[in-house]
Amino acid sequence: MASKESLKKAFVISESSAEKLWDMWLVTLGSMSWTQEQIENMIRKYLDQRKVAREETTKLVEELMNQAKKNNQQMQKMMQEAVNATMENVDFPSFTYFEELNKKVEDLSKKVENL
Repeated sequence: MASKESLKKAFVISESSAEKLWDMWLVTLGSMSWTQEQIENMIRKYLDQRKVAREETTKLVEELMNQAKKNNQQMQKMMQEAVNATMENVDFPSFTYFEELNKKVEDLSKKVENL
């Protein structure tokens, strides 16, 4: 009977060991599944953050471009105003001045020829 009981105990122990082995496999698979979910969540959050950062960067660049365009337009306007103000204050000789000067030269040339 001792051998029957020892055989029975051996089967109980091996059955218990098999159950514990399966339990360990289930825990390991559950742990791997949880780890995979966590990694997927981290990657999803990272991708979302990158998308938001890209959108914000695009908006910032657009705002900077608009500001640069406005600054350029203001600078052109200021330059035009400065040139216009300068032109208003400068006294350019008119074409009549040159015509009068040519007429005087012709008159003087005629007087010299008559001498």
